[in-house]
Amino acid sequence: MFQVVIAVVFFLSALVSSAEDLSQNIPYKDTDFACISASEADKYINDFNINTNSFGGKELCNSEVDTKKLLNDIRIVENGRFTSGANNLIKNFVDGTKYYNWLKSQTRGVERGNDTPWATAYNSGGYFTMQDGWAHLSTLGRVGTFIHEARHTSGYFHIPCKQGPYQGLNLAACDSNYSYGGSHAVEMEYYAKVSVQGVNFHPVYKKMARLMAIARSNFVFNTPVIQPHEAVLALRQDGSAAELFDNGKNYLREAPEFAGRLKRTSFGAVVFDGIHAFVIEMYKNTGFPDLIEDTYSYYKLMKEAQNIKDYEEFDSGIKRYVVKISQDNRLAAFNFPKGEWGPEQQISFPVLKTMTSIPGETKSGMYLIGTDGKVYSYIPESQRLENKNTTWDPLNKEVVLYKNQNLILRQDGRIYAQSANSLQPWSESSNLFSGLITVPIYDAFDVVKE
Repeated sequence: MFQVVIAVVFFLSALVSSAEDLSQNIPYKDTDFACISASEADKYINDFNINTNSFGGKELCNSEVDTKKLLNDIRIVENGRFTSGANNLIKNFVDGTKYYNWLKSQTRGVERGNDTPWATAYNSGGYFTMQDGWAHLSTLGRVGTFIHEARHTSGYFHIPCKQGPYQGLNLAACDSNYSYGGSHAVEMEYYAKVSVQGVNFHPVYKKMARLMAIARSNFVFNTPVIQPHEAVLALRQDGSAAELFDNGKNYLREAPEFAGRLKRTSFGAVVFDGIHAFVIEMYKNTGFPDLIEDTYSYYKLMKEAQNIKDYEEFDSGIKRYVVKISQDNRLAAFNFPKGEWGPEQQISFPVLKTMTSIPGETKSGMYLIGTDGKVYSYIPESQRLENKNTTWDPLNKEVVLYKNQNLILRQDGRIYAQSANSLQPWSESSNLFSGLITVPIYDAFDVVKE
């Protein structure tokens, strides 16, 4: 009890401290940006040759208008401050003190369009066209897109991917490696600088930067630049926090105050209710309980899907897949080359839920549990379902494979380690939990104990 009280007091103290410093930080929400003066707006419009009419007209206050969103982004770039700090994603492709001038030098003009709906934005000879996807991004995502497109002006282009969702396709979406210093690298470096070297950025903006750096760096380079190892994340039964178990160390992580199921993603974890997915970040607590919706992994595709019963983002070898199951038991995988969901196939049995591991299996994947307890494996390459000829134990709530051993969260809220045919209480924790997954922890950022 004493330890719990200390943790709560610490969290509240961090929240107060962060709130006190907030006035010194650049906002991260569009709605928190003050009106911009006409003279400042004119400076930005002239410096970047912005076609304001295409963005909805010259707007100084209302961030629902795309012009004001773009002006907010440029404000962040101009006013962001950095100090020293090492990170394996920081190679000084762009001097942190010169982002505004560099961006200006690489930009011939900016306009709004919707002629390429599958793209977020594109660069044609230094003229950037921001698509509908850009308008739906966070401030961080939009700034990253602007910086990404600016790098293309100097002749840096993408090549086909050798891994990730676009692996095996003749679609130029990746860079050969990080040291090439292409658009992906310059974008990732900005996120790393914000997180590690940022002085006056909001703590939530810095958190979003870590999430974005990890979510994108793990597949946009054909030569991997960040390396993961597996850890275990458990969501406390009362939803107040999550516990990260990483090689004998335990960390208390902020959890969204949101009822849902804990799910693994390519960057870490979300809490998912079939409509929304809110992130849990592994590396550092912010002191702010803000709900951050997942726009980092491919859970963001849920915005284009309705009637969801369950959903998984997972890797099979070097290929990434996203699969949804509807309330009426239809399965579809996302077709990345076409940028749309593939055809739905009717499942012959009512699905209770999906899992990424089941007892006795030596590799993770995607498994479907029927309401009758039968277990099926989803084969992503052929989109077939294979009967595993095993029955799901209804006392098992979640199962993960960790260090070649199954950890099982039972309906009593406790985690057990499976050894042969017996279950033993897991020695790492005796707390009660509602969710259990494994998560990738990447070496791009340090996990900070707070």
